[in-house]
Amino acid sequence: MSQPTWQDITARKRAERDAKIPSEWRLTESLPPGTRPIDFLPRCGILTEHDLAITNPARDATDLLAQLFTGKVTAEDVVRSFCKRAAVAQQLTNCLTEIMFSEAIERAKWLDSEFKKNGNKPVGPLHGLPISVKDQFYIKGYDSCIGITGLCFKPAKSTSQAVQMLLKAGCVIIAKTTVPQTVLTADTDSIVFGRTVNPYNAEFGAGGSSGGEGALIAMGGSTLGLGTDAAGSVRMPAAVCGVVGYKPSAYRIPVDGQRILGKGIMGTTSLGPPGVSGLLARSVRDARLAARVMAEAQPWNDSPFIYPHPWMQILSPSKPRIGVWLTTDVVHLHPPVARGLRLAHDRLKRAGYEVVELAPPPFEKASEIHFKMGEFMDVSHMRKLLESEPQTKIVQAMGNMTSKGTQPELTVEYLHELNFQIARIAMQMKRYWRHDGKPLDGILFVNAPHTAVPFDKYLWVAFTGIINVVDWTSIAIPLNEKADKNIDVAMPLEDCYNDLDLSIQKLYDPGKFHGLPLSVQLIGQRFEDEKLLALADEITPIITQRGQSKL
Repeated sequence: MSQPTWQDITARKRAERDAKIPSEWRLTESLPPGTRPIDFLPRCGILTEHDLAITNPARDATDLLAQLFTGKVTAEDVVRSFCKRAAVAQQLTNCLTEIMFSEAIERAKWLDSEFKKNGNKPVGPLHGLPISVKDQFYIKGYDSCIGITGLCFKPAKSTSQAVQMLLKAGCVIIAKTTVPQTVLTADTDSIVFGRTVNPYNAEFGAGGSSGGEGALIAMGGSTLGLGTDAAGSVRMPAAVCGVVGYKPSAYRIPVDGQRILGKGIMGTTSLGPPGVSGLLARSVRDARLAARVMAEAQPWNDSPFIYPHPWMQILSPSKPRIGVWLTTDVVHLHPPVARGLRLAHDRLKRAGYEVVELAPPPFEKASEIHFKMGEFMDVSHMRKLLESEPQTKIVQAMGNMTSKGTQPELTVEYLHELNFQIARIAMQMKRYWRHDGKPLDGILFVNAPHTAVPFDKYLWVAFTGIINVVDWTSIAIPLNEKADKNIDVAMPLEDCYNDLDLSIQKLYDPGKFHGLPLSVQLIGQRFEDEKLLALADEITPIITQRGQSKL
């Protein structure tokens, strides 16, 4: 009997997924040309006014939990509405892999019965909360194929520790979400599931590698998402989809699931720039709540790779001092991105904060070392998996699956040299936190030189990747501002610094980018996650003071 082709596997896997969407939740018309998925969803005819009210993205998880805890809404009612909205989001953006709607509704019914049985006492701090999980994590009985045909129809035999922690807290997992082929690019497209599109423009990417999470949460189909971040894979999709994305310091949340690197790498945290599990959310306070819940689960009791970190009830400093990288000497920021950063900077200053302009860090050097470290993390494992299927355009463009030119011999001495270079960068960047002899409490920057970009064009990840190189903590915060073709005029190309800058500036078209979300990145020191989240919670109302754009 002949082996199934990658085309056979892809067709079978997509059919399996699509069959789990109830017929009454299926769209009868496709997205009209030029219509934004996020605008079409409320008027598609599938969601009732009740569904729209419960799942409204303006209502965050913290608010929804208050309703669940008091019994004003049932877990079943909430979960059913979110499953319905996630089904529509999937049909408009292609953001789901494993659909778990029927199982989620059954779990919600069980939670409701436990709630009543125990005298209206919630099962846990996330009782009844509908959440989603990046496909890379294991959930027993479901695939974690990460968009690779060779990993399809091989259900997990166990559930990842981070997922178990969330389930024990009482949440309900409604689906797993899409990732790019290899999980090593910033545009979510795979051979198995195809491309995930941006909720604000279906001709633009949703970021990656947690792109399905970014799209689903932006579309209102989930309240909270579990993702991973080794170079910006939580913050980049969060930024381009207009949601919150929190990258913890390493060794706080367990990283276990489908392997994308060699066996010698413990999760993705034992060598070089550490990758982490992170969170995508509707609000900063939701990310803060989930981070606290996961710390209070004491994962260090079950994992030798997690350091004990009982949650510290840290408040934001009374007079925060915030640094800012307003410009770089490597690439120019696209006009809307530069405007968004300047708006956040100016609003903080007007609010009385001390904001200090800083010289930019060594983005290019850190990016180069980050890429070189990838070979030591054994991408040959992924190259082997790709032998049975074609590479997507974004994987080809990134070039990390194909050797370019003569590569250095991967000796222990070479590894030591790379680690030495990382140490030098870390020492250099540590000095920011004592600028002019006085401590900084946070650093404000952007997540990329651009907003979302057209398909297969998100290639430079240095603005987020450098934070992984030195293992600082960071959070992407949407500004509730949008790119505006009437304000954000393209810069003259002759002013570009170099070829890299030129290639990035050529992407920008004011008309096509109009209406895309703007975001900033707030950065904290390693292991100062509670302080970062407290500061982010405090400044978010200030930097977003203008409210929703009227685009």
